[in-house]
Amino acid sequence: MMNRKEFYEYVKDNVKEYLPESYKDAEIKLQEVEKNNGLKLTGITIPNGDQRIVPTVYLDSLYQEYIHGKDVDSCVGDVADMRIEAQGKAEFFDMGVPDILDYEKMKDKLQMRICDKEWNTDLLADKVVTEHGDFAAYYAVNLEENGEGISSIPVTVSLMNEWGVSAEQIQADAMVADRKRGVTLMDMNEIIKSMIFGEEPENLLNEKMDMEAMENPMFCLTNKAKMNGASLLLQEDIRKQIGECLGSDYFVIPSSVHEVLILPDNGIFQVPELNAMVQEVNETQVERQEQLSDKVQFCDKKTAVMENAERREARLEKEKAEVKGGIHGRLEKAKAEIKAKEADKVPKNKSKELATAL
Repeated sequence: MMNRKEFYEYVKDNVKEYLPESYKDAEIKLQEVEKNNGLKLTGITIPNGDQRIVPTVYLDSLYQEYIHGKDVDSCVGDVADMRIEAQGKAEFFDMGVPDILDYEKMKDKLQMRICDKEWNTDLLADKVVTEHGDFAAYYAVNLEENGEGISSIPVTVSLMNEWGVSAEQIQADAMVADRKRGVTLMDMNEIIKSMIFGEEPENLLNEKMDMEAMENPMFCLTNKAKMNGASLLLQEDIRKQIGECLGSDYFVIPSSVHEVLILPDNGIFQVPELNAMVQEVNETQVERQEQLSDKVQFCDKKTAVMENAERREARLEKEKAEVKGGIHGRLEKAKAEIKAKEADKVPKNKSKELATAL
């Protein structure tokens, strides 16, 4: 059985046998592609003629099929099939390449993506990035969005320079485009019911809800397509709107890059247990490249300010200790001043007697 590297080289050396004549002179390349949260995948690119946009076919899952018993040549044939299937889409995008450099035509296709900035230093290295506390936002141009997924290109610093716009402008326009994709806040209980019965849950974003009347209130913030919707969290007016709906401060659970969970701060949950819950879910239920973070956030209803929940608690404890220490210090100072004044009132001869006695 071949190891991973040998398998990739075998695919590269043999895939032309399964492709049409138009690929005979293709310069086939293997490349490692950086994905979310440090995940690195191996892809193969097979150009067809002089097309400028060449789709990447990822080989990692095929290697897993191979080591579980699939014939290696069947795997190579699958790669060829995926490349042929992607050709029509590649030609469509290739025709639109000149428009990619036209910012006015691209700004409505922008989408903000969100990730944990500590986990993604390599991914973010050449991208346009704006920082938001524990999170970093980077940007993509969605060339196509449909029920099958999203085809996009990242907004790099070099592309931004070609556009001649600032990172702030890209962020502002991406936020507008994201709002147009729809903002939804749904009751998790209703989402679970919809999975069983098929009804679309009600969007509660404009409702004022009675938290006391709800059992185990938990909500999901995402976009209408439920793809890359967690970034809506970075929009201040949306955070404020959520606070108005709940009528309380709330915790933000970073469940995935596609959505976040909202828990009203009703005194039931403690930050350490929420952090532990997120870490366990990430480890057991969320694909690595779809994990958002393991850092629970807290959002103030009135100000819409969001901050790391653990650091917020530490800050409040410190402020409480400083206030307590400050009051204690002022009391001690006042006592000392009173004693000093009383000492001044003692007659000199009485003072000498007291000193002698001491």
